[in-house]
Amino acid sequence: MVEPDKLKPHPRNYRTHPDDQLDHLAQSLKDNGFYRPVVVAKDNTILAGHGIVEAAKRLKMLKVPVIKLPIASDDPKALKVLTGDNAIQHLADQDDRALTELLKELSDVDDLLGTGYDEMMMSALAMVTRPRSEIEDMDA
Repeated sequence: MVEPDKLKPHPRNYRTHPDDQLDHLAQSLKDNGFYRPVVVAKDNTILAGHGIVEAAKRLKMLKVPVIKLPIASDDPKALKVLTGDNAIQHLADQDDRALTELLKELSDVDDLLGTGYDEMMMSALAMVTRPRSEIEDMDA
């Protein structure tokens, strides 16, 4: 466990974390805590988890779970972790129809903050995954 202020953003991190995303990450931390650690190089430079560290700082959390890899932050292995953490997820296939059902179920019992989706995004997803015959009320 490491204090968030002791973790340094990677100077080559090419992703930014807008307020909307940080709101979702902060809500997820409130609801679930940390369910995976931040990955850092041996000098505490963040390789994976920049957004969650920012969200933890917003929440004034005192400690963040960390896995420290025995590599320098400029080592090619570190740069592969930095890019791989961001990009490998895009290679997965996604069943948008199943996702829509899951989001609808969640929205019936709670708001969607913390999921990465909001009501408008869920509605748009429903419109592209359903034939018109399955949508009773276009305004709903």
